[in-house]
Amino acid sequence: MTPITRRLLLAGGAAFLAAPARGASMFDPTPQEQERFIEALKTPGHALLLRHALAPGHNDPGDFQLGACQTQRNLDDVGRAQAVAIGDWLRARDVRPAAVYTSQWCRCRDTADLMGFEPVIPDAALNSISDMPGSDAAKMGRLRRLVGSVATRPGPAILVTHSNVSSRLMGGLIGSGEGVVLRVAADGSAGMVGRVLFGRERM
Repeated sequence: MTPITRRLLLAGGAAFLAAPARGASMFDPTPQEQERFIEALKTPGHALLLRHALAPGHNDPGDFQLGACQTQRNLDDVGRAQAVAIGDWLRARDVRPAAVYTSQWCRCRDTADLMGFEPVIPDAALNSISDMPGSDAAKMGRLRRLVGSVATRPGPAILVTHSNVSSRLMGGLIGSGEGVVLRVAADGSAGMVGRVLFGRERM
């Protein structure tokens, strides 16, 4: 593990996820480990946290408006193809999510729609933490309530969100179009099972 990666892991003071399952590598999972993580996803009490597919650039323009996609950073052709491929990869492994919850940002909603699962449910709890009003405590509390609610429903959930949300949850970063399988509980707590790259090479 590089010093930078180690600092990212240790930086998540607000994180509420446990360490990866023993023997699994968060930052360099083998194909066999990823298949095992997906098998865990199909059992009760699990969810898939997914960062939106590739949307080139950093942050949103200064005139950003939540309800206007043309003012936001959006998926490009590579990102749209990536989202479709993620859905196909999961279906090939018989993953049948009960629902896909998504940030209200267009790049997240488009990722969720292009994966091809239903229903797709926008939820403000998954919105970009740095760009929404309110205290960090309030925003993390809302996120925990969503995690707790999906834990009590049949079938796994997919949660499509942003890097600043996934880093708060995990204490580390995942790339665009990458995911982490979580164990989730009704009290809103969660434990990291492992990272999933959906058939791509590690970034």
